[in-house]
Amino acid sequence: MKVVFPYTYAGSGSDVWTISMVEQLTKMGVDASATVYPKHYQFYPYLLKPQVRKNVADIVHTNSWTGSAFYHQGRFHVTTEHLVVHDPLVKPYKSIAQRTFHKMVYQHERNAFKHADVITAVSNYSAEQVELQFKVPAKAIQNGIDTTKFYPKTTSNFCEPYGKGKFKLLFVGNFSVRKGADLLPKIMSKLGDNFILFTTTGLQDKAITEAENIVSIGKCNHQQLLEYYNYCDVLLFPTRLEGLSLTTLEAMACGMPVVTSDCFSMPELIVDKKGGSLCPVDDIPAFCEAIISLADTPSLAKSMGEFNRERAESSFSLTEMCSQYVKLYEALLI
Repeated sequence: MKVVFPYTYAGSGSDVWTISMVEQLTKMGVDASATVYPKHYQFYPYLLKPQVRKNVADIVHTNSWTGSAFYHQGRFHVTTEHLVVHDPLVKPYKSIAQRTFHKMVYQHERNAFKHADVITAVSNYSAEQVELQFKVPAKAIQNGIDTTKFYPKTTSNFCEPYGKGKFKLLFVGNFSVRKGADLLPKIMSKLGDNFILFTTTGLQDKAITEAENIVSIGKCNHQQLLEYYNYCDVLLFPTRLEGLSLTTLEAMACGMPVVTSDCFSMPELIVDKKGGSLCPVDDIPAFCEAIISLADTPSLAKSMGEFNRERAESSFSLTEMCSQYVKLYEALLI
């Protein structure tokens, strides 16, 4: 079985997902490979067609935004929806430029779904949205991560003196309105000097400088992320739209409690009051209250982290996710 993953660089979790899929499928004995194309092709995916060779694989597995350019590359076409940006609940947070771009994306996705033999989505919520927005069926295969790469460990306190004596929060991801990055300075300002937030710059190299108790740690590789997941006390993730957050899964696998938004697919990951807190979208006081509660009760934070680690291992492993895709591929090839 030969499976190819052509994709355009997005600077997002979908890139990480593709790379992880190829690595894990290869370990499982599948002939899997990925080809990445420049980011600008996501605006005009049809320009990719002259570059694509025909009949090079049994399965061509694409993302929904550019999938229509590659359907003739294999015997069968699987396309995965990572994020349904057309959800009406997200409209208030979009700029005019984003709304215009997403209208174009909708047409690209509709073409991709038209040519797909199977449509999958990375969460139950996303699968429901595909069916609502496009009137086509989608199979939910929830995201998974490698829990042998992300795990609880003892850190070397390498971040001192920034975090010394303070309750340490972590935000990992691109600095976008969709991720709730604009809320971070407001939350940290309300929390005060006894709390510190470490933020990555994401894959798009943006940073926050509006609050004194926010420290940018730049773009991190896997080993650095592993250290920060284990060094910090809580993952703070005030997102407004998620397909199924790989960042949250990584934090869970490292034994972190998570304070996040009660929206979209987040309740599929975080069990409220057991693995962290699900707060109303944009509710800054609720986020602060949840964080303060964990800071005041270390035993609660510890038990939530242990719950999340067990949940990540039992329900969201990369091996399990890829096994479901292998079964799907095999069913197509019968």
